[in-house]
Amino acid sequence: MKKLLASINEIIGASGNRVYIVGGWLRDRLLGRSPGDVDLIVEVPIIPLPNWQEVVHRLNGTLVILDEGRGLYRLIVSAGDGKVQVDIDMIAEGTLAENLKQRDFTINALALPLSAYLRGELEEEQVIDPLGGLTDLRAGLIRACGPDAIGDDPLRALRAFRLAAKLGFAIEPRTMEMIRHTSRPVIGCAGERVWDELSAILELRAAPVIRRLDGEVGLLEQILPEIRPLKELSQGGYHVDDAWEHSLKTLEQFEVLWQSQDMTCCPLYSDVQENGFEDDPHSCMEPSNEKCARILPGELYDNIADYLNGYITRSRTRVQVFKLACLLHDVGKQFTRQYAGNGKYTFYGHHQDGVPVVRAVADRLKMSGHEKDVLAVLVGGHMDPLFLYKAAPPTPAAVRRFFKRAGQEAPGLLMLSLADIRSSRLAAGRKEEARAYAVFIQEMLQNYFNEHDVIAHPIGLLDGHEVCFLLGIKPSPLVRRVLESLADAQVEGKVKTKAEAEAFVLYIRSAGLDCANEDGC
Repeated sequence: MKKLLASINEIIGASGNRVYIVGGWLRDRLLGRSPGDVDLIVEVPIIPLPNWQEVVHRLNGTLVILDEGRGLYRLIVSAGDGKVQVDIDMIAEGTLAENLKQRDFTINALALPLSAYLRGELEEEQVIDPLGGLTDLRAGLIRACGPDAIGDDPLRALRAFRLAAKLGFAIEPRTMEMIRHTSRPVIGCAGERVWDELSAILELRAAPVIRRLDGEVGLLEQILPEIRPLKELSQGGYHVDDAWEHSLKTLEQFEVLWQSQDMTCCPLYSDVQENGFEDDPHSCMEPSNEKCARILPGELYDNIADYLNGYITRSRTRVQVFKLACLLHDVGKQFTRQYAGNGKYTFYGHHQDGVPVVRAVADRLKMSGHEKDVLAVLVGGHMDPLFLYKAAPPTPAAVRRFFKRAGQEAPGLLMLSLADIRSSRLAAGRKEEARAYAVFIQEMLQNYFNEHDVIAHPIGLLDGHEVCFLLGIKPSPLVRRVLESLADAQVEGKVKTKAEAEAFVLYIRSAGLDCANEDGC
């Protein structure tokens, strides 16, 4: 990184321009944290700007023009195994302090001459600090740069909560009042910017932040108005919580499993949860806590981590989409609630009714097509593992159909279902039921990671042409259904050879069986 910054300083500073490190990178370095992407301000005596073609050529990078009129550029440069993003703000000489004062929070309104950093100087006396950001940094405060900071860009309200959670800081009272009383709603911002900020929150230990955004300032309903009908939506039966509280606890339960990098511990087997949750459910995640025990073997965690940490856009993994699915998995219940007597309600088909809702959410937030599809699969299929469990035990054919239908999102559906059931059963004090379901999910995950291809896609004993010949028909949807039923018979152990497969198809023809339903022929 230092070599890259030295090259930038040499190239851009060659014409007498002054280059400063600003923003989050500098803030994190001052806090002793590992910084991410870099923000630079370049003070230019006169604007002709640098020769960007030369800059890009010498750094072997890519230039993105963010706003040429305002002098905003982005350099994307290879560094090690990844890419480094360098955002550059070109300003007129003598306007550095004004530029800093227009930023969001005082702890981000700091600047350091790049030349000083390259000399190894990162002392506070070298830092340009027009608004007392260093004092707030030491005090652990998120303070707006001015009275209009939130109103000028309402998205900064979300950012305040994200930074507070990420850094362990408090939001300064007057800044909190600005957030509560800003006249411009967050949802008025561009959808992709809202999703960028929300997904950055979901990347953290998100449940406490989500509760604050919802309960303290009402920002969450601005972003996700679909959650409003879930509040005070009584469910009865296993559910002692309303649909929204249950959804929040589903996110909490997932984070209990996931938050530590190796997921070494979770409170499922401990006796410390009288009502399903401790004051801090994450306190049981320390490996030194003797009351803790793994819910799943370590090798499964490695596989689940590979799944959840897999990138589905350039900058986002499945984790953020998965956590959004935790919050929205029951959003279809508002359309399907029917009273069943004795204080109980049914919600038949709520998972399917939730799919168009979450697709609309994804469109509004300008999520990528892949993100939208993953979100829809998770919400639309989150009941499937429970349906299998209730079969007690499920047939190999039913398991095969689940794996084939879920595809590569099967681990996500299983983990979402586990968090969902833990949320309801533990809140109702039904620990044994939660334990039993965890055992089932463990077996399903082991089947997926160890035998997925064998179960979901057994070796084809016949192809479509052979089925057509045996049935005496032309290609049609019936052929696919027969092949599916044949695959079910294979995993059930009823068909093992090509001769047995041919006999199976001939039996279908002679018996005139219907292969159109879910259970096949």
